[in-house]
Order: sequence, then structure tokens, then C-alpha cells
Amino acid sequence: MIISPSFRPFWSLTLGCLLGVCAARAEDIVDSPMYRDPDLPKPRLVKIFPDRCVPLWLQALERPEADFRTKAALTIAEAREAGMIGLEVTIPALVRELERTDQHPSVRLAVARALVALDAKTAAPALLKACQTHSGEVRAILEPALARWKWAPAEDDWLRRIHQPGQQRDTILAFQGLAALKSEKAIPRLRELALAKEIPAAYRLEAARALGVIRTSGSEADADTLTTDLSRTGLMNRLVAVSLLRHHSSPEAIRRLQTLATDPEPTVAAIAVVRLKELDTKLIVPLLPSVLASPDAPVRAAGVETLFRHPSDSHLKLLGDELSDPHPEVRAQARRALRDLAAQVELKPLVLREGDRALAGRDWRGREQAALLFGELMHKPAAERLVAVLRDARGEAGVAAAWALRQLAVPETFPAILEYVRLYTRPGNNPDRRKISIELLDRQLAQLIQLLGTVRYRAADAVLRPLIPAQAPASYETRAAAAWALGYLHQGQPVPEVVQPLTGRVAAVVPGDVEEPRVRWMCAVALGRMKAADSLPTLEQFYPSKKPALDPVNNACGWAIEQITGRRVPAPEDIIIPQRGWFLVTID
Repeated sequence: MIISPSFRPFWSLTLGCLLGVCAARAEDIVDSPMYRDPDLPKPRLVKIFPDRCVPLWLQALERPEADFRTKAALTIAEAREAGMIGLEVTIPALVRELERTDQHPSVRLAVARALVALDAKTAAPALLKACQTHSGEVRAILEPALARWKWAPAEDDWLRRIHQPGQQRDTILAFQGLAALKSEKAIPRLRELALAKEIPAAYRLEAARALGVIRTSGSEADADTLTTDLSRTGLMNRLVAVSLLRHHSSPEAIRRLQTLATDPEPTVAAIAVVRLKELDTKLIVPLLPSVLASPDAPVRAAGVETLFRHPSDSHLKLLGDELSDPHPEVRAQARRALRDLAAQVELKPLVLREGDRALAGRDWRGREQAALLFGELMHKPAAERLVAVLRDARGEAGVAAAWALRQLAVPETFPAILEYVRLYTRPGNNPDRRKISIELLDRQLAQLIQLLGTVRYRAADAVLRPLIPAQAPASYETRAAAAWALGYLHQGQPVPEVVQPLTGRVAAVVPGDVEEPRVRWMCAVALGRMKAADSLPTLEQFYPSKKPALDPVNNACGWAIEQITGRRVPAPEDIIIPQRGWFLVTID
């Protein structure tokens, strides 16, 4: 069964999607310079599609066998989705197959999908006719496209369907189509359905949403009558009310939206808050206690944006509190707001105050965000306290502190940082017995080691050398960073005791001794930075393409050879990626 992804009831789109704050992971600003220093050239991938396949697919559409026609239509859709151009020539044949009265259902669905994939607006009359003739999956595929194109001739059919409801999916598609057209003819019936408490909830909500799109004023009285019951039994009425007001802006509507923004049901509050935010974040200011206390992350995110738009001493304190928000994106948003507000001279002391408060707080999330904030602001007075956060019970805060210390690069912290690296990169490490994951400890140590390499802290040499062998008590990111840092510590000075283990790790590709690619990559870079001529045979061996390729180890070896010999690395060439596996292609 082919179902269009556009068919999603309104109530499934609430919360995160309304405010652009979903369950996605928050941005990660903890970068690693070793992966871009040096910036190795790499080729561009270019897709190439087979020649002369479109005529074959057109021939397949003319075959009597349904499976041939189905596969041909699906292939056209998949080819367009993969980026193939020139497929518009298939539209007439696809329309012909769609209009066949004796067409097999699987062919009809595949053809419908292909026409939508091709964005075949010229075929809209045929698509509408197919929707009127065939319900179910055909409509689910085609009608969202007609709505997207705002195809006005579909209005009468959609109006008929909402007056004579049939299958729920068909009726909801009609609601969505009329909303796209902003059909004023639909207003009376949509209002009737939205207010009818005896019909299914799906109909009411979709009708209310459509009416809220079409009608941007005049629903205030209806909303008032629907919002008197704040209990769970009144939830459906409040959802309908807030949907009716979704695009209203009158003073009466604003007052009602402000009330709904504090609704105990997060779904209702989220819809109200997003409208208030669109109108003016000042409208949310009186609601901040309720908005920031909401169990819904998108609602709290709107509160954070309001605090940012209207900064004051009290609002900056609230932003500081939000650094500890349970949702990663909301707390990152609060940090970014404080960072940006620090650009205002009069506000920077208040921002630093909040960073200090969070860094000293009991919540690890606040300590993590405060560390990142101080790193972004290059606030060097925080460096000593950040060293203490390295041993935080939560590894996330420790990683953030390590990144911030790398940004600040305060010389007075280097001895303590080196001692920390030494303690945690020796057999039986984790002297504090913290329950920190190996992955987070690896990221943290890699940050600190890259700092020591960047500043050429010579005292780190003796601690980093033991991290190169395969048996070193450290994970891959830490060992890769150690190799990269050693290249800086011995830049232009190929010390044999360092060159030999680095060379051995580049060559470690045999059974029983297979090195992780990141470590081989950074070892090759270090050899080039040291100008280790003795390593040239190994570097040449693992530079098989003699030009930039997709393998970073190959590219690092080429760069190292250039540093040692002066031979320029060729400019990267495009890599052709033939798109194979299509249904019916020519054989050359």
C-alpha cells in the first residue's frame, strides 16, 4: 500500500513541530581542530545516471503486463527522487496510464506516485479526475499535491465531501485541501463541524484547523464558548478553540490566546504560544512563570526566546535558570541567548554572573552550558574553575570544560591539564572512580591534548609518546589527538623515537595489528608536520591513488609527502558514482 507522507492528521503535528523544537539532538559545538588542520583536499561525488533508459521505461509503460507498468512508474519516481533530470517527457505516458479505466490498481498507485514525484502540475486536471473516480490510496497520494499546487478546480469536490462525510481519510484530505485554497465557501460547514461535539474528534480538529487557516477573524465568540471547561473532559473543546484562533490577531483573540497559553494541556498551550510569538513576544511576558514551568519543551523554548527579546536583570536570571533545562535544545538556546546578549556592554556583567552561578550550581546541565558559554565568550577568568569541572561526576560537563579550556588556552592551566591527561592515560586510569563513559572520557582527553599540541606545550611530550602504541591505555580519539599534537611539538624536527612508532601505526593494516583509521590519519599528518623523510616509503605505500581520494588516510599521506618533498598534491578530481540497479537499462 502506498501512503502519501503528506497525510497526517493535525493533532499529530503539535508540540515540537509547531515551534521548531523537536526531539532532535541539540547542536554540538565541541569541535576537534585536528580534523581540519590540515584541511585535506577531497574529491566531489558526482552521480551519473544511465543513458537511454527513459525510452525503455516508456516502452515498459506500454506493455500489457501490470508488473512491467508498475515497475516502470515506480522507477521513474525513484529516479526523480534520486536527482535524475529530464523525466518530464514521461508525464504524458503516465497520465495515459492513470486515465485508463481498466487499469490495474497497483499500476494506478505507482503512476500516481510518479506524477507527484515529477511535480506534474500540467497533469492536474487528470489527477483531479482520478481523485474523483478513485478514493482511498489514490486520493491519499494525489490530493496533497493538488492542495500544494492550490488547484482551484478541486474546490467543488472537496466541498461536496465535507458536506457528505465518507471515509475519515477522504474527509480529512478534503479539509486540508480547502484550507490550502482558503476556501471561504467552506466556512459555514467547517464551523458547523468544528462546534459539533457529537462527531469524531478527528473531524472536529481538522475542521477547526482548516477554519483557523481560512478565517483570520470572527471566531473569538466561538472560542470563548469552548474554553469554559478546563478539565480533561473539556480538552477537545479547548483544542478546537485554540485551532480556530491560530491566525487571529484581534485584542479579544489575543486575550483568549494568553489564557490558552497557560492551559494545563501542553498541546493546547503550544498552539497558543506559537501564535503569540508570531504576533509579538511581548504578549508572552506576563505569562512567563507558567510558560517556563510548562512540561512541554517547545513552550519553554518560546519563553526563552521571550527572555532574549526583552532582556532585563530578572529576565537574565531566568535565562540562567534555563541553562539547566532538561531538554538539550532548550538549554542550548538559553546559552546562545546569553552569549548574544553579552555583546551589549551593559549586559555582559549580568551574563557572566549567570554563567558563574550555573558553573557553581548542583545541576550538571547548567555546569555544561556555563562551560560552553565561557568558552564562546573567551572569558579567561573562568579557566581555573573550568579545570575543576574536568573531574565533574557527569562526563558531559567535563567534555564542555575541556572544550572551553581549549578555547581559552590560559598558560597557567597547562600544568594541571597535563596532570589530568597523565592520570587518565595510564594503566588502571579513572583515579577518581567516576562513572564516566569511555566515550565521554575519550572526547574530553582529546580536547585537552589538542590544546597542548596547539600551544606547543613541550612538557606534554613525555605523556603523549606512550599513547601512540596499540597497547596504550587510551581510546582512539585520545590516541589520534596525541599523534596530531606530537606533530606540533616536534614540528620540523623528526625525532627518531617519535617517528618510528608513528610510522608503524600508519602501516598497521595486517591481521593481528589493524589500527583505527583516525589514528593512522593523524599519525600521517604528524609525520608530514615533522618532515620525517625516513617515513616516505610507508607514506608512499599508503598513498596508492597518488591524488585526493575518499580515504582520509590516503589524503593525509599525500599531504605529508608534499610537506616532506615539496611535490604538490594534485587537485581533487570528481569521483563518478554510477547509479545502478535500475529497472531496464541499455547494455553497451
